[in-house]
Amino acid sequence: MAATITPIRDAAGPRTGPTTGPDPTGLLAPVPLDQVPEVGRALERLGVAPFADPAPTSRAGRNDNWAGRTTDGREVFVKRLVPPFAAERFARARAFERALAGRRPARWHVPPLLGADPEALLLVHERLPDAVPGHLLADRGDLDPALSHRIGAALAELHRLPVDPAALPRPAAAEVERVAARLDELTAEGYAAASGGELEAWSLIHHDKRVRAAVRELARASAAVPAVPVHGDLRLDQFLLSGDELHLTDWEEFQLSDPARDVGAYVGQWLHRAATGMFAALGPDTPASPAEVHEALMRSGEEQLAAVRPQIGAFWTGYHRDRPEPGHDTQEFTARVVRYAGWHLFERTIATAAFVQRLTAAHRGTAGVGRTALLDPLRSAEALGLTRA
Repeated sequence: MAATITPIRDAAGPRTGPTTGPDPTGLLAPVPLDQVPEVGRALERLGVAPFADPAPTSRAGRNDNWAGRTTDGREVFVKRLVPPFAAERFARARAFERALAGRRPARWHVPPLLGADPEALLLVHERLPDAVPGHLLADRGDLDPALSHRIGAALAELHRLPVDPAALPRPAAAEVERVAARLDELTAEGYAAASGGELEAWSLIHHDKRVRAAVRELARASAAVPAVPVHGDLRLDQFLLSGDELHLTDWEEFQLSDPARDVGAYVGQWLHRAATGMFAALGPDTPASPAEVHEALMRSGEEQLAAVRPQIGAFWTGYHRDRPEPGHDTQEFTARVVRYAGWHLFERTIATAAFVQRLTAAHRGTAGVGRTALLDPLRSAEALGLTRA
């Protein structure tokens, strides 16, 4: 009997309203502050002055958020956590603050927490008005290998952070582990809730026994290694550069887990950029014959990889130079990193598919690049420049 797949959704179902789910397409609208009076009440409980502007800056995202100046002149960033798993993610963010209490990391900073309201699941941080997120730095060519090296060293320092396991919430399964647990199910509710694009994206995995086996193997391998403190949801946009200070934000997935999860997420961001650039390079003037299209794709792919390889290599070197413990300079660690990077491309494809009815050739091609990384991680590691300096 053919295996089927359950889309990953919280038991309570997806959010309703204008900010439902991830927004890779930019189609969703942020929530106006005047629609959520409980936020004002939570700020009052925390002793934080209200926003001077009744309509502060807000952007679409996984959580509701508002940024701006308060009536007493303070710059703040307010985040309200929303389902799925909002209470659990709030607890993880608070656990991170407790783990960091009294410590000042040498290589990275965290925007100061001004208050946390458990009733509204609200977090208030000091806003860094001049900060530029990593994805924008990358877009405009300002995230250079030197900064990627710093990010690698910062991540190594995080992975060495001393924590009391008993003080952390229960370990959360990585996304890949949740997928591995549900590869053989498809509920009627899940099917009905999925877009046509999502069903096509999941079908790529459903009909690929080798990918399903690789996902399960990655979940097993990650569960077997010594766990360290990890960010758990690492993306370029969570690194902020304020002046020359590197900040890391969004700690709602903080936990003990496989360090390859964070390292692979960073590598995966650059691999995704290379993959999408590879297919974007095919314009209307691309030769039409299959052989010529294949040749053009291979040439474009090598050019895109060459463009991101210095970033990946610098990050890799920075991470290993600051993390010399045994176990993090092995083929097994490298293989898990590359497989997480490959899975990142599937995650991005699935997330984008939630907003379309059909996958494009670029979607399928990007997933194909991820497949190669999942199935042949050590060969892919060489192509990505993941070698020890």
